[in-house]
Amino acid sequence: MKKNNFVVGVLLIFLGLAFFLKNYNISVINTLILLGGLYFLYDYVAKKQQPHLVFGIILSATGIIILFKDLGKLKLDLNGEMFLIVLGAVFLLLYFSKRIVGFVFPGIILPAIALFIMLEKNINGFYMWPSFFILLGLAFYLIYFTAFIHNSNWPLIPGTILVLFGLAAFAFVLGIVTIDMIKGLAQYQNYIISGAIVLLGVGLLYKGLRK
Repeated sequence: MKKNNFVVGVLLIFLGLAFFLKNYNISVINTLILLGGLYFLYDYVAKKQQPHLVFGIILSATGIIILFKDLGKLKLDLNGEMFLIVLGAVFLLLYFSKRIVGFVFPGIILPAIALFIMLEKNINGFYMWPSFFILLGLAFYLIYFTAFIHNSNWPLIPGTILVLFGLAAFAFVLGIVTIDMIKGLAQYQNYIISGAIVLLGVGLLYKGLRK
């Protein structure tokens, strides 16, 4: 059987089952998600391709949860942030079991996004939006300590930039820093720029001497 015919055949079977189950108040999209997840799991067992395991677990878990809700068997309110936390936990589990570095990024970043959503829901969103950048920056720090501490420090760079940007945004939102203050500092911009350049040079020299 040609590969193209096999793929089309599988898709048609999935689509037919989806429309059949629609008669039992199970949405077509959810059926396709669940069947797609099961297919990825089968493909992982057959070919041992790691990404297929990830997609299979995510899609199957999502499909099963929605299926139970469609059938009225699940009364728990599974909101978006809880889903992100569970998804992150799955990626972390895969990282620690398989030691594939790519899994650590969604494993830590997704729960950080979930925490931001929780903060925004429970605290005034106008004041909380800078926390997104801080939490994302802290996630990169955690990624560094989890997977890169012994071989590379590059996650510290985006982590530091995001945290500093978030703190600066908080300073504006809370009124600690104002536009007038920034305008007042503009007259000292030459001193600030030259000082920053000197500090950068000192940092590079120090790094070179350490080597």
